Amino acid sequence: MYIVDASVAIKWFSEEEYTDKAIDIRDKFFKGTCELAAPDLILYEVSNALRFNPNYNEEDVTEAINSLFDMGISIIVPIPPES
Repeated sequence: MYIVDASVAIKWFSEEEYTDKAIDIRDKFFKGTCELAAPDLILYEVSNALRFNPNYNEEDVTEAINSLFDMGISIIVPIPPES
């Protein structure tokens, strides 16, 4: 299992250094050879980063976030430890 953060997910939507490695991880997930999980914060961080990308408008950002949901990545929500 890979735990991905926004720095990996952003590379799925824009060409940056190490985009090829990020896409390789995504492709392994789609082929079923690995699992992906991410903290819920990834949704906010990706939204914010793409919002400031001049190549993305509001609709593009919404589409990118929806595609993260559609991928079926396990989104991990923090919970307090049991007392």
